[in-house]
Amino acid sequence: MSADQHTNKTTTNIHVKSRGRDHGFTLLEIMVALVIFSICAATLIQQSGRNTRQSMMLETRTQANWIAENQLERLRLAGFPENGKTTQTITFSKQEWLIERVISDTNNADLRKAVIQVSIDDDHATGYSLTGFLGRY
Repeated sequence: MSADQHTNKTTTNIHVKSRGRDHGFTLLEIMVALVIFSICAATLIQQSGRNTRQSMMLETRTQANWIAENQLERLRLAGFPENGKTTQTITFSKQEWLIERVISDTNNADLRKAVIQVSIDDDHATGYSLTGFLGRY
């Protein structure tokens, strides 16, 4: 093979390779990839928002539980309570909390039922309720 033939053969092979589809992605392929990415991103953002709301709700319920348990212990320490309903507002963890205590009789004269409901002062819908029993002795 002469040098001219070898050069022509190499040039021809290069020319054939450049005719292939090696120029990158088409606009349609990029658009499909962007749609898939945006759907995944929207799902992740939505799930993140749910997790944040769930975390805040759990924190609120935990704090309401602490307040209700403390109120029940205060009633136990104060002695045998009188029947009735009392409402109180306290500040706990930089929030105003509404506490409603209902003391009622039971079948046993030495036992009273205490229902303590705790909610954030401006939102009575989300709250916590604790029922306990208080003895005379």
